[in-house]
Amino acid sequence: MADRNHYERTFSALIAPRTHALRVDERARPVLRGLELKNFDYLVNGHDRVWALDLKGRLGSPWISRTDLFSLMSWQRLLGGAVEPALLFAFFAPDGGLRSGLRAYLHHTPGGVYGFALLRVADAQLLARPRSSRWGTLGFDWKAFCRAALPADQCLPLPVSCPGA
Repeated sequence: MADRNHYERTFSALIAPRTHALRVDERARPVLRGLELKNFDYLVNGHDRVWALDLKGRLGSPWISRTDLFSLMSWQRLLGGAVEPALLFAFFAPDGGLRSGLRAYLHHTPGGVYGFALLRVADAQLLARPRSSRWGTLGFDWKAFCRAALPADQCLPLPVSCPGA
């Protein structure tokens, strides 16, 4: 299945040669107790566990939909301890400057820098706050997000990050 946007293509290229990863078909959505679940994007063998990752491309502040959180919580229940669902934020800065305080795996490209940061579902549940009731979105306080998010290379087998490359 083709990756639909730049951050998915970038992440796929980073993990493809290093680990076993499965790109999930987002169009086929399972139903749990009458509610349709959103699929996560990737199933990835990490350093010490398997991750079900929902990849979110962002330019600035991290946010998700209520459906994102509900679905990942449901997947966590369905998968038990075999797989840990998480949000993987791909922050993109065309000018090369990411927001301060973010601990992230950095990947430099000719078009800008990506900062990949992983947020566990349990942390997302604790930190998420209503952002827009109209659109059903949840946001995160930046400082709290930065304390909870992990650089993606702490959890996933990614190449060594080369600043300015």
